[in-house]
Amino acid sequence: MSSERSLNRISSGRNAYDKSGANLEQEFVGSLNSTKYRDEAYTALHKNEIPDDASPESRFCKIIQFKEKAQREFNDALTAFRDRKNYINFRNSMAPVERCQSGNPENPSRFFSKALYNYMRGRWEDKYNLKFFTAVGGSHLDILHKVDFFFKLYNKETSEEITYATVDITGRKAKDATRADVLLNIDPEEVDKYDPSPVNESYDEKFFNEKIAEFGEEILAAMVENYQKTLN
Repeated sequence: MSSERSLNRISSGRNAYDKSGANLEQEFVGSLNSTKYRDEAYTALHKNEIPDDASPESRFCKIIQFKEKAQREFNDALTAFRDRKNYINFRNSMAPVERCQSGNPENPSRFFSKALYNYMRGRWEDKYNLKFFTAVGGSHLDILHKVDFFFKLYNKETSEEITYATVDITGRKAKDATRADVLLNIDPEEVDKYDPSPVNESYDEKFFNEKIAEFGEEILAAMVENYQKTLN
């Protein structure tokens, strides 16, 4: 992949930009593997249908059936996920998202998420690992629980999870509440300032870096707060 393509232009299809936030999320933080996610979610919801003593062949056939049913039943995720039998609560909705990332959680591909990740990683000592996970693309976490992405911090030696912070990103000026730990408001009139692609003359590096620092500090504070809750 060329270096120009690796920038993953934020302003791609600017004329089709959706101020409700859908395109904003995709361009800023990317999306997970939605096909794999459906398989994972359906299997998690119906795993009890596979007997513990099932033969490898029987287990394999059942999983294949799950995959086929998942793609059909979750075709309309918004409707399907709201159905009680397909509901996954917040606590259990993060794990399948983590397993269905399209990219490397320690090397985000989008320009915005990579800059945010690098800013935050620079604040932690070498004994910690930071990981970024996008929930965008049809996950329970995104659709039901209104979380677009989250960061997790791990002990580098033991791989033990230390803390996390969930984030909701929006282009709606009026949106001032969220279920996530942090709400990042991206002014629709300033979207071009975040776009570093060569054809965009509106990119503002100073503005971009200031916003990354502002957002990064908010997320870091949420991670510290969530960690402190575990100590009580």
